[in-house]
Amino acid sequence: MAVHPALSFSVIILLLLSSPALAGLFDEYSCYSRSDVCRLKGVVLESDRDVERATFRDIHDPLVIESGTIRVFSQELLKKIPSVLDLTVDRLGIVQLYIRPGLLHLSAVGNAIEKVLLDTEESVRPYSTLTLHLSYNKLTELPPLERFTRLMTLAVDNNQLSSIDMGAFATLSNLRVLSLAHNRLLTVTSPAETPIQLMKLRRLSFADNQLAMLDIRTWEFDSLEDLNVTSNTLTRMEGSFTQFPVLKRLDLAGNRWYCEWLMLLYTYQEAGSGFKLDSDDPARCRDVNMMTHHHCCNPAGADGSGLIDVFGEKWDELKRLAHLLDKINNTIATGSASVNRVLHVQHEALSSRVAKLKETQEEQNVQLRELEQGVEHQKDKLSSVETDLKEQVDRLSQTVNARWNNMEAGIDAHFNATPLTSTNTTNWPAKASENEKNLSQLRQLLETTIGQFNLYSTRSYEQEASLKAQSKRIETAQQELDKVQRNGKQIQEQLEKLEPTADLILEFLTDVRKGCVEENHEGEFN
Repeated sequence: MAVHPALSFSVIILLLLSSPALAGLFDEYSCYSRSDVCRLKGVVLESDRDVERATFRDIHDPLVIESGTIRVFSQELLKKIPSVLDLTVDRLGIVQLYIRPGLLHLSAVGNAIEKVLLDTEESVRPYSTLTLHLSYNKLTELPPLERFTRLMTLAVDNNQLSSIDMGAFATLSNLRVLSLAHNRLLTVTSPAETPIQLMKLRRLSFADNQLAMLDIRTWEFDSLEDLNVTSNTLTRMEGSFTQFPVLKRLDLAGNRWYCEWLMLLYTYQEAGSGFKLDSDDPARCRDVNMMTHHHCCNPAGADGSGLIDVFGEKWDELKRLAHLLDKINNTIATGSASVNRVLHVQHEALSSRVAKLKETQEEQNVQLRELEQGVEHQKDKLSSVETDLKEQVDRLSQTVNARWNNMEAGIDAHFNATPLTSTNTTNWPAKASENEKNLSQLRQLLETTIGQFNLYSTRSYEQEASLKAQSKRIETAQQELDKVQRNGKQIQEQLEKLEPTADLILEFLTDVRKGCVEENHEGEFN
């Protein structure tokens, strides 16, 4: 029986692929799940040769490699899956990871990544990555981030980072979430003069590191809502929390704060800042021999250089706080008196200027009314002159026409009834000269009247412009007066806000004094 050539060729190919000797030459991977997510398992690529002979069939986005071993996730491997924009490669033993510029979402959690490689062929091309999860790896430094201009989420928790420069995130203008928790951070530095402006950052975490101090003076995070610095060795944070206007949650537990710094923070919170604080377990404060006031803290020495015993130098601290309270009271009193004097002087000066401007405006209004009346009078006079001139011209025209008609009739009669030597005594050239003189006089009178009217119109326009300028000056002076009044109101509100602060400090001092007196009495009885 004859065998069809195409059938025999297919059989040969099938036999070759099923041969044990050739089965290991090609590794093919395809999605085992029919869901929207493409899932692969058992992907073993331990060498460059494994990557070269591997093939991927019908791979679609998003891609999740669930199991296997890939020690080097290289550029050549990503070229085999060019359509993938959302990639998850968690817990595959990856040591070295290449990130392609076109990836939108990348998760490489739970590997052993020590180094992250970026594209070098197009070094200027920005990355499109929106989320980057590299937690639970072995990173000792961050990859270059200046090209990740669209990055919104960056998580590098549970790595081996020891220091961070906040300037590395300066170009990430779209960053919403930044988590650096559970590392070995000893220092977090910031540029001394250039502000770090992350206007869209909402969550920031330095939890469970080894930070002793955190400088936030150059941080401008207008959208920050959640800041976590728990479980460090922090004693204070340099800077003001007014740089975080929408802060809702501040976690401070598990540190070694200075009590004085905590008191200032509590005062700021109670003044209406709006954010919530966590708290330490009182048992922890007793175990580490620290004071308890929501958080464990150590009282700072008089020079702020170190820590002192809880029961030592309390009178010096009390004197210092009392001196601080007196200074605050004096500042409030002096500031209120000086500001009131300045406001009073400015108010009187502006009132005087406004009164003068009103007087000038009234004078200008009177002059304007007089000019308007003069213009109206000139208009009436000019109208009357025009009417008279028209009437005179009409009369003159009628007279000339009548005389011309009479002259034509007389000439005809003369030629018909009398000889050519008729003695007509009418001097027509003299009459014409007289009429022309009268017309010239009327023309000059009309031109003079028109000139006077134009002069009055020009003066009227100039006076109107002057009045508009005076009105603008009055409006400017009124705006300055309103601004001074608003400043005075703001100062008064600030003084009112300071009163609860002073009362709180006085109450704290009173409590401290009472505690000290009671302790002395107990010592005398013992």
